[in-house]
Amino acid sequence: MINKFKIEFEGAEFEFLPMNSVRLQLFQVYVFHEGKKQRFHMQVNGNGTFYITDKQACPEIYLSLENTLSDAILKLGETK
Repeated sequence: MINKFKIEFEGAEFEFLPMNSVRLQLFQVYVFHEGKKQRFHMQVNGNGTFYITDKQACPEIYLSLENTLSDAILKLGETK
């Protein structure tokens, strides 16, 4: 089962909402930044890790967390 989940990292809370209920493929990620709820997408690549697909939609301060957010999806995104 694919899960929605939240993590807190570097003082920000990230909410992950799966776009596919059958397999880990694509997530909408929400984060509050400067008083606004921002949304960007993370999708699996050919190596099995996740990347930010729309970097312009992600607040620049969080772009460096791409690998950390990918690890969170791989650990928490699916119940086996």
